[in-house]
Amino acid sequence: MNKTTIRAFAAGILFATTAIGTVQYYAKPSSINEKKTNDQLVTIKKEEYEKLLRIKEASEKHPKPSEQKTTYVYTLIIKKGEASREIAHRLEQAKIIQNAKSFLTYLEHKHLTRKIRPGTYTVTSEMTYEEIEKLITK
Repeated sequence: MNKTTIRAFAAGILFATTAIGTVQYYAKPSSINEKKTNDQLVTIKKEEYEKLLRIKEASEKHPKPSEQKTTYVYTLIIKKGEASREIAHRLEQAKIIQNAKSFLTYLEHKHLTRKIRPGTYTVTSEMTYEEIEKLITK
């Protein structure tokens, strides 16, 4: 290849790039009726938007009945010398607490695992870890 051929080739690439860029820049955008997604944004017709608004307003006027939360009540009997691990496991089985390990971690963090007192206690699933801890450590 000689010098003239390389220059002609470079000029052709430059011309083609300029032509493609010009067409892309001045081309009309796509029709609004077309649905395009771009980062979770969607273009829709005005009628569709108004229909969605009416549906939303109707659902707000007639909310679904709230789900009733079940409250569990458990009589916890703690015997002298019983391990806190066993107590936490029983509370988890009775659905008073969600996770026995997290309750044990809470007790260990507060240095209360050895301060649990024997006795009979009534606990509910609506009680917090702090409320249960105050009840059984007195």
